[in-house]
Amino acid sequence: MEQLVVGAAILRGGTVLAARRTAPPEAAGRWELPGGKAEEGETPDAAVVREIAEELGCTVEVTGWLTPTVPISESLALRVATARVVDGEPLPAEHDRVRWLEAHELDEVDWLDPDRPFLPELDALLAELGRRLRGIFFEEDDARAVAGRLRADGWDVEVLRERYQGEDDDEDHPWAVVSDAPELVMEVLVDEYDGWLDAGDAGPGTTPPDLPSAPRRIKRPPQ
Repeated sequence: MEQLVVGAAILRGGTVLAARRTAPPEAAGRWELPGGKAEEGETPDAAVVREIAEELGCTVEVTGWLTPTVPISESLALRVATARVVDGEPLPAEHDRVRWLEAHELDEVDWLDPDRPFLPELDALLAELGRRLRGIFFEEDDARAVAGRLRADGWDVEVLRERYQGEDDDEDHPWAVVSDAPELVMEVLVDEYDGWLDAGDAGPGTTPPDLPSAPRRIKRPPQ
């Protein structure tokens, strides 16, 4: 009977986290979707959560599973879950480096062979995530409130710190709520919380927009 090995495609704002191995020698310097062997009696979801906590020191929530089941050996088979961070920040403990990759960067790292069959599906998923809408808010409380309402309605959502054009430091910068919610839903919420909807590409890797220095109220015609 094959033992299950689980990996995690941890997603954030149209990127996926890759981790660089240090051992064994033949794998050192190569990249993987972090994870490990499921323990006896452990569900695949529970194995993913435990392995990521051990390897990266953060808590994730499993959101789905990629399609392939990849044989690693006669006794091991690999499955990969999609997941999101719900507490903490991924930091390498059993690896020497982690990196958030956009869809166009997947080929820039040397993946371990068992992970490669998952890349085409992951590439398509990241491309889809990159087309999400982005609402901009100057107050973190407003951004968190909008995100909470979207999650309560079943939409996937992330809250990210926005950047000004040409600036990397995010101090005093506004907040972006990135979601797969329909445009009409996002328009209602940004109107209610005095934000605005970024009409450009919400995916990572795009040029940050020129942002105003204060909240922009959406003007509605008189009733």
